[in-house]
Amino acid sequence: MCVTLLALLVTPGFAGDANPRTPVVKQLPLDERIVYEIPISTDAPTTLMFPSAPSALEGANISNNPDAPAPVLMSHLPGRYYLSVRALKTDARATLNVILQNKTYIIRLAVAPHPYGSVTFYEDRIAGRSVALTKRATPETLLTLLDRAKSHRLIREQYPEAVWQVEHRAPNETTRYRDFTATVEEVFRFDPEDTLVFKLKLENTGDAEVVYQPQGLAVRIGNRLYPSSIADASGLIPPRAETTAYFAITGTPDGGRANLSVKNTFNVIVPRVIRDAHLIAPR
Repeated sequence: MCVTLLALLVTPGFAGDANPRTPVVKQLPLDERIVYEIPISTDAPTTLMFPSAPSALEGANISNNPDAPAPVLMSHLPGRYYLSVRALKTDARATLNVILQNKTYIIRLAVAPHPYGSVTFYEDRIAGRSVALTKRATPETLLTLLDRAKSHRLIREQYPEAVWQVEHRAPNETTRYRDFTATVEEVFRFDPEDTLVFKLKLENTGDAEVVYQPQGLAVRIGNRLYPSSIADASGLIPPRAETTAYFAITGTPDGGRANLSVKNTFNVIVPRVIRDAHLIAPR
């Protein structure tokens, strides 16, 4: 019974009718009961992405040392949420055990005619295959998405295969307030987490500082308001200056999956805080 169940859970990796010249992009749910079969090649790297940085990597026939006699070469830096692998032999096979959040995920790598260009592993409870999300993305996952958005340009230049599955747009749409503006410089969509990450340019055109609530940042799309699920912002715009802020929206306000496109028109809500001066009498 257990053998039958394992066979049903194994993800097929080498079948398919994709054009061998076109890299295949995959998104797979994380499940420690699955043995993942990932096809690779000698011509191009295959990038594996995880919801957070692996705490440990154990492998056979795989090495991160180019001078080591291993059939598969791995590129990974500690603390990174992704790694890349490439076969050094035409018949290369390897096994990689990824330790992630106190669970072990087994990945088998082998050269095949239709290699994957990138694989994004996601937590199924976040992906929301049902009508409503039972849980929102964890703070750790959302922080990782903010970091990925911030480093998107650098990663795109150095590892272009690592950003194929991330939708990106630079709309430069501006929401105007009385003495400051909020411009959406960039927006990123991470589909497994159903999350949009925004990069804002906040410009103060007045002579007084502008104080706002980072946790209250939101966007209006049509007649619906989407509050931020996480923000990285100072909460202050100095006089005659501009600052950068990042924030994300995840799913719908009622916990469902929003499936929002980066092509929407976004009206940014920046909740301003008015500081009151209080005179404290000496005792």
